[in-house]
Amino acid sequence: MTRLATARDHLEHAEGLTATLDAAHDAFENMLAVIRAHEDPDDGLFIPLVMAAASAADGRNALAFAPSLPPNRLHPPAAGEEPSGAGPAREIARQLAVLGEMLATKLTKAAQSAQDPADRAACTDAARSARDIHALLTGSGP
Repeated sequence: MTRLATARDHLEHAEGLTATLDAAHDAFENMLAVIRAHEDPDDGLFIPLVMAAASAADGRNALAFAPSLPPNRLHPPAAGEEPSGAGPAREIARQLAVLGEMLATKLTKAAQSAQDPADRAACTDAARSARDIHALLTGSGP
């Protein structure tokens, strides 16, 4: 299973704020690893991928300040897991966009249910970053 598929699976099955924060943080980390593995200055997707990497780092960093983020990962990386995702850059961008949309939805719901204002702010900021990733990689942004 690739990093992106693993991230989608963990995010999809995350129940409750702590699990959602953990899965979202890992998803942003995995997005960064996949993007870095596919950065090719000669590819037409280079600039959108680099900008998506910045948004993924922003999302991850926003979640790092959430009080409900568990100090230890709930899903440690699997040994031998495909580090980069599979396929050409266009397919990777599509998978990243889908994961960005999923992250935005999950984090928006988590923000609405979070009791702690710092958790709400972290989820809201990270959801914004996830929406930016989706927009950058689908061309649907401003």
